[in-house]
Parts: sequence; structure tokens; C-alpha cells
Amino acid sequence: MDPPRQEPTEPRLTHGVRTGLVIIEESFYIVVGLLLFAAGALVVVGTITALVHSIRTRESAVNIGIVLLDRTLLLLIVAELTHTLRYVVLRGRIVVEPFLFVGLIAVVRRVLIVTAELEQQTVSGRALTNQLLELGLLGFLALTLAVSIFLLRRSGPAGYDPAQGSD
Repeated sequence: MDPPRQEPTEPRLTHGVRTGLVIIEESFYIVVGLLLFAAGALVVVGTITALVHSIRTRESAVNIGIVLLDRTLLLLIVAELTHTLRYVVLRGRIVVEPFLFVGLIAVVRRVLIVTAELEQQTVSGRALTNQLLELGLLGFLALTLAVSIFLLRRSGPAGYDPAQGSD
């Protein structure tokens, strides 16, 4: 005797649409992951090229260090976005903490660039005021992001545990 046939809980069209949307979403994640990988590779190639060029033109060690630090932080941003994308794909949900870290890294990177610009040029008047104002706002933003990360971690695991790693 055959078991009784159960009716599906949702219509076939709804199930098909859901499956199609999941496939599209995962395809987008794959494309974004490939683009992030390409961006990371280009940053590494650009860093090596800039380093070789800086050494050949005998730039100062400070300038070379600033370029290396800037590119390293940019690569760290790409790596953190890739990690976040992997987490979203594995767990199926988006969390805020990795984006706060990306923002903090981006702020530090911009502070370094503005500081290097101030060292390279003799700015005065309105240009100096604008750069100092930008540094002040960046400092406030860095503090805000750091406090946000602290409060988020203090509130308990809200679905994202960086120590847990990937499954």
C-alpha cells in the first residue's frame, strides 16, 4: 500500500520563485566574491608596482612607508569585506560588526592620507583649516565607531561571533 500523498504546504509556483530567488542571490554573492578577489589581487599588484617605482625614483623612506601602509589598510578592507561576505553566505544573515570594522579601517586610512598631505605641503589659511577640520571629524568618527563596536560586543552575541570562525 502506498503512503497517503501529502499536499505541499505551498504552491509549486511559490516554491519555484523562492528557489529561483535563492539561486539569483547566491549567484550575486559569487560575483561579488570574485570581484573582491580581483580587487585584492589588483591592490597587491599595484602595491608592488608602486613600491618598485618609489625605490627606483629614490623617494624618501617615509613616503614609501605611507604608500605601503595605505595599500595594506586597503587590502585589509577588502579582506574584511570578503570575510563578511563569506559569513553572510554561510549563515544566511547580515551582521553589522564587520562593517563597523571596515569603517574604522577606512577612517584610519584617511587620517594617514590627510596627515601625509599635511607633511608634504605647506598649507595655510583656509586649506589648513579644512584639513584640520577633516582630521577632527575623522577622529570623532573613529571614536564613534570604536564605541559602537565596544557596545555591540558588550551587548552579547547577536548572531556574530568572530571567535567562532567558519563552519
